[in-house]
Amino acid sequence: MEVLVLSLGAVLALFRFVQSKVPSMLSRKTIYWLGCFFFLGFLSSLQAYSIRHALYEWSSFGLLLLLAWTIALELREAPDALLRKVLLICGIGCVLYFYKEFFLYILALQIDGQPNPEVFIFGFDNLRFFNHIQTISLPLLGLWAVHSALNQRNESRFTSQIFPFIATSFWWMMLFVSAGRGTFIGVFAGIIGAWLFQRRLAMPWCRVMIITCLAGLCAYAIFFVTLPILVGLQPFGFLSELGSRTLSDPTSSRLSLWWRAWEMILAHPIFGAGPLHFAHYATNVQFGAHPHNWILQIASEWGVPAVFCLIVVIVIAFRSLMRTATKIKPGDEKNQAALAAFLATGIAILVDGLVSGLIVMPTSQLWIVLYVGCAWGWVSSLSNETKALPPEGSQVLHKAALALTVLVLLICFGCGLWPEILSLPKYEAKAVDSGVYVRNVLRPRLWKAGYF
Repeated sequence: MEVLVLSLGAVLALFRFVQSKVPSMLSRKTIYWLGCFFFLGFLSSLQAYSIRHALYEWSSFGLLLLLAWTIALELREAPDALLRKVLLICGIGCVLYFYKEFFLYILALQIDGQPNPEVFIFGFDNLRFFNHIQTISLPLLGLWAVHSALNQRNESRFTSQIFPFIATSFWWMMLFVSAGRGTFIGVFAGIIGAWLFQRRLAMPWCRVMIITCLAGLCAYAIFFVTLPILVGLQPFGFLSELGSRTLSDPTSSRLSLWWRAWEMILAHPIFGAGPLHFAHYATNVQFGAHPHNWILQIASEWGVPAVFCLIVVIVIAFRSLMRTATKIKPGDEKNQAALAAFLATGIAILVDGLVSGLIVMPTSQLWIVLYVGCAWGWVSSLSNETKALPPEGSQVLHKAALALTVLVLLICFGCGLWPEILSLPKYEAKAVDSGVYVRNVLRPRLWKAGYF
């Protein structure tokens, strides 16, 4: 699905390039640091154990950025209407997921014996991948609830207020069921960060987040604790194990991964081991295909200079986001809530990413792109800093360079997928049968057999 979305996004971006003037929406400083980041990643890929797999990761990052830029370009033209539609679609998607969850819950109450808690987090190889999505979607659902309440003129009270509130509350309930510590910490760090920056102006969004969190906790207590006990079962979910799990293993065995990443940084400080290559050099750890820390991951695979460039870009992005506070009137509740939600979501991603792999998994990658694109387009719509590409002859050169860049990204993307994508079960079985993580056997993070 991610391959399809990124490919279609690249085609859409090429169509946008054909237009007479396409705003870059990036300052020269940002372009410079982004360019350095991708240039260093390209050099890192050329010296990697498997160049084609390294270039796949490098090109996928480029295509993710391109997709975010395309979303931002669309949203900046009608930020209020399009943002509302995006939030509505996100809300409907989460509700549809919970709709299936409801039937699984009813079935769990009727079968004999205690159900496995993992049955309630369906559709994911690991329930933490679901938590990665919640880190990004929970703040956006809170923004949906606030915007819906402010746009209630032509809608019923249920549609404008009650439905978004219930959906956000149930999404919190699913977080209590799965007990994702990184998501808890990340989202609450975002709420605190938004409140510290905006104070009372962030209160409408913060209030919705806190109230829906408490409502989700009550729903969890009723449906996943009380009702199972009444029918003679133990409480459902992982929340009851959270305390003992944290005391027995606070880092969930991540110390070995972090230490291996540090060893890789010391061995390859400039260019890293190559994008996508942590799993190959951490085979003896036997635990994960990435270090569960975005700073260590980029530093160990792309190199220390690359992670420095990325951090500079993130700082510039947050500064641009925070500068919009001076462009929003205190009484503009809709945009004040958007600023709080976008700021909180960014903080949540960075904090949760220090203990998880949300920048690795395709689902959370696409949610991050959706967030970045919406926040980028929204900031651009409020800012006067956007610049159009030069007209006439020089613009033709810019378009040709951009088209060539997209073409290179797609070629590297395809080479990383070929020929395994023709028959994934065949190649994964071959990878497993060829030996248990022998040093000279390639174990890219791309497929389930290496390592997940």
